[in-house]
Amino acid sequence: MDPKFTYSALRSTDVPYKEYESDKYDLKFVQIITRHGRRTPESKRYPLTMWICNSLDQLITNKDEERPECNMGQLTVLGIQDQINVGKAYKKLFIDHLHFLDKDYNSKQIFIRSTNRERTISSARSLMHGLYGGSFSDNQEKSPHHSSFYIMNEADENMYPRSSPRYNFLKSLLKKHRDVIEENKKSKLEDFTKKIQKIFEDSKFDTAFYVPTWRSYAGLVNSFDCFRNNGLPLPKGFTPEIIERMYAESAKEFKSMRFFPEMSQLGIGRFVNDLNKQMYLKGVNDSSVKDLKLALYSGHDTTLAALLVAYDMYEDNRHPVTSSALEYLLFQDKNYEAPSRFGRSNEKELINHQYVKVIYNHKPVHIGECKDKEVDGMCPLSEFIKISQSIIPKDYEQQSKISDEQKKMYANLVK
Repeated sequence: MDPKFTYSALRSTDVPYKEYESDKYDLKFVQIITRHGRRTPESKRYPLTMWICNSLDQLITNKDEERPECNMGQLTVLGIQDQINVGKAYKKLFIDHLHFLDKDYNSKQIFIRSTNRERTISSARSLMHGLYGGSFSDNQEKSPHHSSFYIMNEADENMYPRSSPRYNFLKSLLKKHRDVIEENKKSKLEDFTKKIQKIFEDSKFDTAFYVPTWRSYAGLVNSFDCFRNNGLPLPKGFTPEIIERMYAESAKEFKSMRFFPEMSQLGIGRFVNDLNKQMYLKGVNDSSVKDLKLALYSGHDTTLAALLVAYDMYEDNRHPVTSSALEYLLFQDKNYEAPSRFGRSNEKELINHQYVKVIYNHKPVHIGECKDKEVDGMCPLSEFIKISQSIIPKDYEQQSKISDEQKKMYANLVK
């Protein structure tokens, strides 16, 4: 491993405090959706002895001997450190600077959910370790900071796009969409792809990283990052310009989902429903979330990309890097006094005094449909809820189906 990669961050964790504090608004609630840290490949093609991992019940250890062999798709020690660093940045922000969270861990203030993958569970543990210390393991005897993460059954998981007949068919049509084809011709994507294939062929005996073909640039970038971001040798020829273009092509693939809004509904809409319900309950001061201040969701690049596309706020041209974080911040007017007794009759009034700011990797981004309705750079909560509801499928099972007639209709639309 290249020593210069030892615990070096892949993105800045410098927090712009001004985005989180205001003379006019109080921070009320925060939802954070993260991508896991650096990991090993999900492929049997490469010897996993190339990467350095800890055992699954540990975070960081300095012991270099007798380390266990990595598993496929496992968080590396660098990936663990990524998330610890993100957690430390949030500690400085939410505990030390804003005093938004208690100094000592309070499980009533924090909700944690992860997909059922080692890398996302370990990422959540590592981030919480950076925030509060402790191991956050599932064994209460080992950790004074024990916290049970909420993990859904695989059949019900909705934090990343799932296969459904309609979703799969629409995804297969994206490359055939006339606008996609025109853009790829204009950017000479075919020539760029051949250039990368030649790099791999010219170096296939020099490094372990060899990808003869790939179905998507998103998949290629994920495999590429497992090597580059862990300081492992790459084929000669991967210049900064080529790497940047690969990231841009991956982002274009994600963004192409906008041609079929149904893909957002089917792909990430049910997770949007979970986020929206929680945000709404907090907005109306429901007793079930009285003490809740932070909700952490540990997910994947596909989670973040799908949310950025669904809300039309994918403003950069890069594949979401490992340890990325997307934040929904709920603010309330400082001068507004909420009713001491609250009922359905004044829900609307209460919501009208609250706003949502979105931060992606510590930079504000803006929801496309809400840009002309923003107040001080924030989307009114009422508008945010309405936009969210447009992303949520009305009947997921029914909308997932697709007939031969509908397939023909969609095929004609893309020509």
